[in-house]
Amino acid sequence: MKRRSLLQKLAVGAISLPFIGRSLDEYLPKESIAEWKGAFDLTKTQDEAFWKAFKKTHYDVSDKWINLENGYFGVQPKMVVDAYVESIKKVNRESSAYARRTFNQQDLGPIMDTLAKFSGAAREELLITRNATEALNILIQGIDFQPGDEVILNDQDYPSMIEAFEMLEKTKGIKIKRIEVPMIPESDAQLVNLYQAAMTNKTRCILVTHLIHLTGQIMPVKAIADMARPKGVEVIVDAAHSFAHLDFKIPDLGCDFVGVNLHKWFSAPIGMGLMYVKKNRIKDLSPMFGDVGQREDNINKLGHFGTLSFPTLLTVPKAAEFNNMVTIPVKEARLRYLQNYWTKEIGGIANAELLTPTEAKRSCAMATFKLRNLDAGEVINRLYDDFGVFTVKRNLPGNEEAIRVTPNLYTSTSDVDRLLEGIQKLSKV
Repeated sequence: MKRRSLLQKLAVGAISLPFIGRSLDEYLPKESIAEWKGAFDLTKTQDEAFWKAFKKTHYDVSDKWINLENGYFGVQPKMVVDAYVESIKKVNRESSAYARRTFNQQDLGPIMDTLAKFSGAAREELLITRNATEALNILIQGIDFQPGDEVILNDQDYPSMIEAFEMLEKTKGIKIKRIEVPMIPESDAQLVNLYQAAMTNKTRCILVTHLIHLTGQIMPVKAIADMARPKGVEVIVDAAHSFAHLDFKIPDLGCDFVGVNLHKWFSAPIGMGLMYVKKNRIKDLSPMFGDVGQREDNINKLGHFGTLSFPTLLTVPKAAEFNNMVTIPVKEARLRYLQNYWTKEIGGIANAELLTPTEAKRSCAMATFKLRNLDAGEVINRLYDDFGVFTVKRNLPGNEEAIRVTPNLYTSTSDVDRLLEGIQKLSKV
């Protein structure tokens, strides 16, 4: 079928990619399945008709406002929501018998296999948690820190992780060294040198945020790890915002310890994260929670923290399927395009300042700005009340406040145009 003909079909709506599980009849005419095979490629990055049809088919989002705050947690596609609802019904119907007889014996294995394949890690290197914060806390508190050990953080790392190290500063006598990361760096080398300059012979660990939640800046994690490893320094990676957002596999980061969120860009239901520990390092971590019966080299020794949500876990294969349909390279390209669509206009707007680098390797969906003539709280309220655009305020280092904008795959350029209209008008207030 010619592209024009396909787009005409897309424009009228109910069309989808094939997927395993529920009947395709619920989502699209059968005759359209073949037309969607291989449809997601980089040529579609700027194809608004394509993404309009994609939204109609795969998302159910409120039309009361334009949601440009997708960094908190991800909107689940319809196919994931449907799988989640069915899983809730199944688990509730079968109750304890399901949990005690079926889950571990039948369902957990495929879930872990899916996560292993998607992440590029071995199954035995992965542990499901309730969120990235929990995963990272288990890692941070699992290292055998000694009094005087130094830990390097940057001033834009996630507050909960900073606080985890501050607790160890009080209880174990470690020393925290804080570095300042520029909003818009000159190069990877500049960033690596900041960490290297802070290191001493007492440095035990570096925390690196892969994609900084405040601004969307992407940090050169592997370069930092490659610098630190020969010196015997651990690198813990906060990949809460980068997993299923950027095109990488966990081993690509070159680090032994990684914490991930699955309810952000992976699009699983709220309440699910993932922890990675390189196989030969599991034995070096101590459990945060009491545990019995697990070998020292078994990652499950770190996960004795009560009952997880079975319905949430059961959605993993469907969420992975959705991401694989879109493909991560296409997803990343579309999200970066939407970010660049509005950030390229900021320089021409009076009183507006962009606080996120826009070079391709330095950011993706997220970007942050401020208006010099209005405080950030007023900006987000006015954008919402006057223009129907929902954003969020972020508190930056130095008591500076700014507005973070995060589109998703269901976001259109017309949505972003509305944001720009609001910024332009508010810049003149």
